Amino acid sequence: MRKQAALIQAAVIVILGLAAGWAYAQKPAPPKTLEVGIATPLTGPAAHIGMNMKNALLMAIEDQNAQGGVQIAGEKYLLTPIILDTKKDAAVGKAVAEQLVYDKKVKVIAGPFIDDSIGAQSVTEPNKIIAFFVTPYTPNMTGPNKPCSFFVNGLIPQLFSVGAAYIEKFYPKAKKVVSMVPDLPDAGLFVNSSQMMCKMHGLEWLSAEKFPFGTTDFSPFITRALAKSPDIIDTSSTGGDMGGLCAQLIKQLRQAGFNGVIWVPAQPPPGATEEVVPENYRTRIVTIDIDWESPIVNEAYRDLCRRYVKKYNSTPIGIVGLMYNAAKPFFEFLNTQNTLDTTKWMEGFANYRWKGIFGHESFWVGKPMYGINRMAIRGSWASEYINGKLETKWEAPIPMDLFVGKSK
Repeated sequence: MRKQAALIQAAVIVILGLAAGWAYAQKPAPPKTLEVGIATPLTGPAAHIGMNMKNALLMAIEDQNAQGGVQIAGEKYLLTPIILDTKKDAAVGKAVAEQLVYDKKVKVIAGPFIDDSIGAQSVTEPNKIIAFFVTPYTPNMTGPNKPCSFFVNGLIPQLFSVGAAYIEKFYPKAKKVVSMVPDLPDAGLFVNSSQMMCKMHGLEWLSAEKFPFGTTDFSPFITRALAKSPDIIDTSSTGGDMGGLCAQLIKQLRQAGFNGVIWVPAQPPPGATEEVVPENYRTRIVTIDIDWESPIVNEAYRDLCRRYVKKYNSTPIGIVGLMYNAAKPFFEFLNTQNTLDTTKWMEGFANYRWKGIFGHESFWVGKPMYGINRMAIRGSWASEYINGKLETKWEAPIPMDLFVGKSK
């Protein structure tokens, strides 16, 4: 009996072992990882923009991973970020891109801003790496020979179309515009865009007053600008290029006695205007800043901003919505692919359409201006500081004929 019981016990152990092995064999393999390079300014004057881009990308990655990651060619992947600081420097941007591409073997890089984007692109394009930049800061950053570069901030003219349309509607007597712009490589793109949109909306563009990057005392440049007797001062790229110094420019304009419209196409960091510009000066300031609690703002955008505040305990700037609006759909697009060939990804995503967070269908445009569709369409909510408070009360029309081309 003892021998029989021992044989039965041994048989049970063998059966249980086989069952456990079978169960282990049937268990799905853990997902692989697909690394995403987040290369953006995290220190220096553009750190506020870089931090917002990094956080937006992390939210997009986390949201996609919460849906199971991406399945490509039958393999499941979880997205894994690799975060590096480009310092808004061309040489650092290039070095960071080389590290991500050659050492980490990433297929996607997102977040380079200005100088760093030029350095990074010299690596991403030859290696067919999908790259998400903010905007083309020099004309040769985009075109048919740069097919892997996508630009989340849209076309620079759209930045200006929002404010110009707002001024035309709400300040019909204000006509004469002087641009005040940092003397940087992107100055021409911003000045040309201002001229283009002024002409479209019946405004008279007078001139551009350039000042050195990093200027803190704008008084000599303001004096020259006000000598033209403008109704409107356009702060151009100052908010994006020089951060909180844009708020300093606004303050000094008012201190110099300028009571006209201050047009801010590129906003300073969150809270900078309220902190630097006295309340009595915060009026007739037209901006692309967004009060996402305004009833005209789309619910998806409002939800993203609320989640951002809860997660990071800070106020998001516009680049958060712009980066998320491109990155999350790209990850969803990857979830439909049957190849790891980035050339195929580039070709497919260039024609991809998705429900954007701005309340309209999103797709890539820009061919009439750049010869290739790689620019996102952004939201066009227009805001104004009125009696010290930011109010988002109007949505400007988007001049799609310029960006897509007239239908035949």
